[in-house]
Amino acid sequence: MTWLVMAGCAVACLGSSMVPAQQPANPDVALAPFAVVADQKGDLRKVADDCLEQLATALAAKGVKVARLQKLDERTLATAKPARWAMLGKFERQKDTISAELRLMEVATGDEMRSYFHTSADPKDMAALGGRAADRIAVFIKEQRSAK
Repeated sequence: MTWLVMAGCAVACLGSSMVPAQQPANPDVALAPFAVVADQKGDLRKVADDCLEQLATALAAKGVKVARLQKLDERTLATAKPARWAMLGKFERQKDTISAELRLMEVATGDEMRSYFHTSADPKDMAALGGRAADRIAVFIKEQRSAK
């Protein structure tokens, strides 16, 4: 009987950890892990994920509502609804240099609204791209809200 109770608790705990975090009712921007290309060293995924976290944190601090998705690309852009915009990104290594492209897309049309490019050999500098882009994205979204 004891093992049955313990097994039930383990299943309940596992199930609760798999529930996605609370999403805002009307998100402004949908975010998903950025694409990673040519990651022979195996460290580029961490840089891309750090950039995404800095972007999400900075946007939230500026009053932009963010929805988190597990996957998002140009073909699946419609899954970002009800968010009006979605951020797509790609990180790539070329020799000892990392390059990144972040694109703010309008979900309804697939149009690229803004793009941000950066290249550096410093992984921390590349991760910081998220915070820098968030400043401009927040301004753009506030302008769009007031234009309605």
